[in-house]
Amino acid sequence: MGHAQTAASAYASLDPSLTTPGRGEAMVFAKVTRRLEAVFADETSSYETRVAALHDNRRLWMAAASAVADDSNELSDTLRAGLISLAGFVDRHTSAVLGGSSDPKILFEINRRVAGGLSAGAR
Repeated sequence: MGHAQTAASAYASLDPSLTTPGRGEAMVFAKVTRRLEAVFADETSSYETRVAALHDNRRLWMAAASAVADDSNELSDTLRAGLISLAGFVDRHTSAVLGGSSDPKILFEINRRVAGGLSAGAR
């Protein structure tokens, strides 16, 4: 399943009559972030569990980068470029976390801020 299909299936479970697209996106970011935080807060979680949570976060960011890179995306060029750059940072930092040379907490913070912006309608 491709990244776009994965993202689409995550959004498919949301009832469109109950939420806006931005709010739905915020909910996906919040869900992934809660899982990341829980996995890294649990000292007994396995390396495999942590890898899976990091991989899901990476896939979310790859799907987001793909969506904002699409020519039909209506975000400003500046915001699109910033989000693509942020996705690149998330990818590189995730690799560093997996390698044991970085702390995952900045990933939590980035996701929380993006979710907050989406919830507030900052699209």
